[in-house]
Amino acid sequence: MGKRGWHVYEENYLVSNYAKMTIKELSDGLLKLANRREYERRSDDSINAKIKRLKLEGRIAESKEDETVFRSLVQRRKEL
Repeated sequence: MGKRGWHVYEENYLVSNYAKMTIKELSDGLLKLANRREYERRSDDSINAKIKRLKLEGRIAESKEDETVFRSLVQRRKEL
């Protein structure tokens, strides 16, 4: 499978939901949004790289909300 570009609606989804959703939640949402099959899911690394590029472009300026960070740690099973 080759490299897929990002659609504008996927970028907008990341910009709108970055602060309040974990990477896993963003991944699930993108899968539904793009109506893709599970094997077409965007990887956590690709989502993180896209977020980094969006931040450099100034499209994402805010940080993750505290509750989102907490959910992320729980999803990754980190000790709190």
